[in-house]
Formats: sequence, C-alpha cells, structure tokens
Amino acid sequence: MYRVSAQNEDFQFWQRDSMAIHLYSALVAYQKLNYLHNNPHASPWNLANEPENYQWSSASFYQQGKSEFSFLKDLRIALHGK
Repeated sequence: MYRVSAQNEDFQFWQRDSMAIHLYSALVAYQKLNYLHNNPHASPWNLANEPENYQWSSASFYQQGKSEFSFLKDLRIALHGK
C-alpha cells in the first residue's frame, strides 16, 4: 500500500508537499529568510534563546559570519552579486 516508484525511496508514508513559494523579488526572498531564521526562536517552538543560537539555522552565518554547513550559499551574493 505504501510502496512507491521513486528514485530515492521505496516507501512513502505521508504526502509530499514542498509548499514551494516563488521568490519573485529580493524583498520576498529576505522576508522568507527572516521567517526561517526567526521561527525556531518564536513561540510555541522556543528552540533557542536567539535565532543565531539554533544549531540547524543559517542565522549565525548571516549574523556572525559563522557556518558549519559546506552547502550553504549566501542569498545576498545570489541576489546582488556582492
């Protein structure tokens, strides 16, 4: 019943829904990035006392220039080439 024909998995137990959002402007891209950074810090999650202290966030990269993720790309460079 849960078997799927996918390249990266044999079974799927939940519906895939990426909730993709078209980032049609720099303003929208930064708005979504700020949401991602602040969400773990917000209620009801309260996963960190500050957004940059959440281990799995890129907030520390943008706030302090620190990155533990080799795959991280800087949105500012992507948008503005700087």
